[in-house]
Amino acid sequence: MPRRAFTLIELLVVIAIIAVLIALLLPAVQAAREAARRMQCVNNMKQLGLAVHNYHDVNNGLPPGRIWAPTKQPANFPTIFAGAQNTTWFCLMLPMFEQGALANAYNYSLGAEGVPSNSIAGLLANATIAATKLGIFQCPSDRQIIFNINPAYAGAALAALPLTKGNYAVSWGNTSWGQSFAGTYAPQYLQSAFGHRGDLSLASITDGTSNTVFIGEVLQGAQYDVRGLMWSSIPGGGGFMTRFTPNSLRDYLNVKSGGDFLNNQPTYFCTPEPVLQLPCFPSAGDNEAFAGSRSRHPGGINVMMGDGSVRFVKNSVNHPTWIALNTISSGEVISSDSY
Repeated sequence: MPRRAFTLIELLVVIAIIAVLIALLLPAVQAAREAARRMQCVNNMKQLGLAVHNYHDVNNGLPPGRIWAPTKQPANFPTIFAGAQNTTWFCLMLPMFEQGALANAYNYSLGAEGVPSNSIAGLLANATIAATKLGIFQCPSDRQIIFNINPAYAGAALAALPLTKGNYAVSWGNTSWGQSFAGTYAPQYLQSAFGHRGDLSLASITDGTSNTVFIGEVLQGAQYDVRGLMWSSIPGGGGFMTRFTPNSLRDYLNVKSGGDFLNNQPTYFCTPEPVLQLPCFPSAGDNEAFAGSRSRHPGGINVMMGDGSVRFVKNSVNHPTWIALNTISSGEVISSDSY
């Protein structure tokens, strides 16, 4: 008896069943992959937490958000590329996460911006170091971008220097880059764990280290966008502010909602990418600039607390709670189920 072949209808039914199975399984596979990526992100932050505590044990204090004084003449408050090293927090901790060779090669006297030249050419001093990608700073859920200085700002020679980016920044407080030192909202600043001060320690965290955010996630912006540029203390690079709650765009001060407010002239350091959760506005003065904390994880961001633990803060956290989590001595009472 001859063998009967599949009819066209039977073949179409089989194909339809396979398509349905793929449609059902694909989200589960993607969720499993994101869970693995998020776990790697958590592990990175735990390693940074250990590095912060090791630094504290050795130096009896927390690393400052940046090194900046007393270098400028006359001595005042130098901003970005204004005559200070502007070496950012993690550069001081390189030996604490097995990067002793980089620390030995780094020129801390010149720092990130080449004191005392007041020139962007100071970047040449540590250009090789800043071109090194550090795996501990890469969240696998985000893309990996190399930063180049916009040639319209500094010319073709300096624009060729590659600077690596990362996904982890320190908490810079509830106002703007200038904190209490300068800027329109300096009087409203509530002390955060990191920033311009260099005299903070774990003893300064009177709100409790388990209640205080030290490090949060940021996203890597486009090639000329400073967001993710961890070698600088610039907003969205070395630090983030709590003007926005995680992954949101509403400024609680009702001044600049809708995107991060980034430094300098239009198109130089701000590349708006709203589809990728990276809208921005240019032309902020250094002291007024601010950027929020963002991630590619569904529903929120990972944060590293002062005790070294890593927690997930939901996008739905309310603004008073988010601000309270990022202050060190304001005396707020925060419920564990509020974020």
